[in-house]
Amino acid sequence: MTKEKLRNSLLKFSYGISGPIDEYQEKQLDHLGNSAYLILTLVTPALLCIAVLLALVTTYRIAFWFAIISLFALFIIVTWYFYIIAIRQKVLVNEVDSGELKEKRKIAIRRGIITGIVFSLIECIGLIIIYQNYSVKWSYALIVNVIIVSILVGLFAGVLAGVIAWKNLKKFNG
Repeated sequence: MTKEKLRNSLLKFSYGISGPIDEYQEKQLDHLGNSAYLILTLVTPALLCIAVLLALVTTYRIAFWFAIISLFALFIIVTWYFYIIAIRQKVLVNEVDSGELKEKRKIAIRRGIITGIVFSLIECIGLIIIYQNYSVKWSYALIVNVIIVSILVGLFAGVLAGVIAWKNLKKFNG
């Protein structure tokens, strides 16, 4: 048995691939990753230049938030765009034996739950940092708002991750 490369393990974990990665999948994921890298390295400096110009024309706070929000949005857009392309090209399809299908679906559900919890925590921490930055006086309504928004973001991300992992499972009759 050969030891799996760390790179392949990370690809399998991040894309939810359960079986071994074949040559087609590896080639397509490499191509998509290289394309995403090129887009990120070309657009990121442009966004940072705009942030510098905003700092010169407006306030530093506006420039800071523009840089944070635009870079975060860029990473989300590029990630999801290439993820959708990978789904359309059938790169992420997991062919599993009919006996393993139930187990793999449980793993897909678990992946969705874990993703939801992680996204909820990240959103909660982010909101707390933002509100602390503006020296907002904390009240019960604000705390409830932070908790509800964090749960909704986590629920959306978890359901999305679980559904994508579930839909990429295909029964293999062999």
